[in-house]
Amino acid sequence: MLGSIARWLRILGYDVVYDRRYEDWQILKIARDEDRVVVTRDRALHHKALKNGLKSVYVENPGDIPKSLAVIALLTNIRLAVDFERTRCPLCNGELVKVNKERVKGKVPDRVYSLYNDFWVCTRCGNVYWVGSHWRTIESTLTRAREIYNELSKIYRIKVSP
Repeated sequence: MLGSIARWLRILGYDVVYDRRYEDWQILKIARDEDRVVVTRDRALHHKALKNGLKSVYVENPGDIPKSLAVIALLTNIRLAVDFERTRCPLCNGELVKVNKERVKGKVPDRVYSLYNDFWVCTRCGNVYWVGSHWRTIESTLTRAREIYNELSKIYRIKVSP
């Protein structure tokens, strides 16, 4: 249910386990065994997690990415900024490593190769990433998430900074 949120959290540098085929008991076991936070839009799963002493965040409207990220940040103290030293592959959760431009020649479109100098490669799936035109969307989404976070933290008088 929260594949988009999982991708965003990975971009932000968080190690996220996500598979839409997991059943509730599997999610709870992973959360318990690996000391993870359950992020869900399933109220029953959220209550089961809490009843089992696990950390859980209920996401009411996962389609509103900025608000969802702000709520998660408010409750878990995650950062709402990309750290290129920590960011992960949004698809497979693998670690990204910065590589020499020559290493991606032939793996990215020629135009991308000529326009950009900084590239990252996933150590797990091999996907190549760069700060392209989509970056404006990422920054805009995170800016909005930080604004919502600041509004919510004033309402709830919580003193944490993402």
